[in-house]
Amino acid sequence: MSPSLFRTVMLRTVTLCTATFRTAALAALLCTGIALAVAPTAQAKPPAKTAATPSPAARFAAYGHPGSFLLQRDGKPVQVVHGGDRADTPLSPASTFKVLVALVALQTGTLRNGDEVVPWNGKRYPDRPQWERDMALREAMQTSSESFFGVLANRIGRERLATWVQRLQYGNGRIGEVPAQVWHDGVLTITARQQLDFIDRLRRGALPISPAHIATVKAAMDSGEIDGRRIYGKTGTHVDRDSGNAWWVGWVEAGRVEGGKAPAASFVLGIDLASTDERARSIALGKRIPLGKQLLRDAGALGGH
Repeated sequence: MSPSLFRTVMLRTVTLCTATFRTAALAALLCTGIALAVAPTAQAKPPAKTAATPSPAARFAAYGHPGSFLLQRDGKPVQVVHGGDRADTPLSPASTFKVLVALVALQTGTLRNGDEVVPWNGKRYPDRPQWERDMALREAMQTSSESFFGVLANRIGRERLATWVQRLQYGNGRIGEVPAQVWHDGVLTITARQQLDFIDRLRRGALPISPAHIATVKAAMDSGEIDGRRIYGKTGTHVDRDSGNAWWVGWVEAGRVEGGKAPAASFVLGIDLASTDERARSIALGKRIPLGKQLLRDAGALGGH
């Protein structure tokens, strides 16, 4: 029924009701019922279609490289979200080890505080010119400076660093002879499960390190706010001629999500870079953190999709 025709019918109906029924209350009651009966039925909107959340396997397939993703919510057991067959494979820690270097440097007084500026080691880094400068911990962690952490590792010394690797129960507990090469030389290895254990202990402050020093390293790892939750992380990349692996490790602070409050959650994303195609590797590394964020959202550790 068109709007104009509906108005005409309603006017005549009300007039008829008023003329027929002398009792105003009865007229109002019956006329209302008549009006509702003749009113056009509103078209119900169809329910919004919601696409099914892709599985972790589908996420990795779209990413183009195999890997693993582990999650541990505060107070809960480890959840192997994807790649259980890779969760216990020993791999190079690459630059994720720089988190430990920073903790040990602060704890031993090798680095006085997070604001101390460490001089550039004088080496050239054609692909990373941002490393060719003096800097403090926050900038070094965000840029993953080889110069900064190499200087710190050498200051700590091989024997003292080896002692702390064992004391902090990091990876296989063994390191090579050159402190500045420990995270690349292949002697020290770590699995995804061991990565999660270490990063979760850091998040909880459950390491034999001063709380003040832990807080300093956490601040350096701060990666900003995502979906209303603050996230902390560190990447790492190790590449040989025809193989390699990459990491993104960290945690999401507790906070509100749709439907309630979510606990803090530590995570480890491990990527297999077994490829000789440097361009493909570069693209994969650029998409590593977006993949990790999406996996966190899928698991409910971040809001939104």
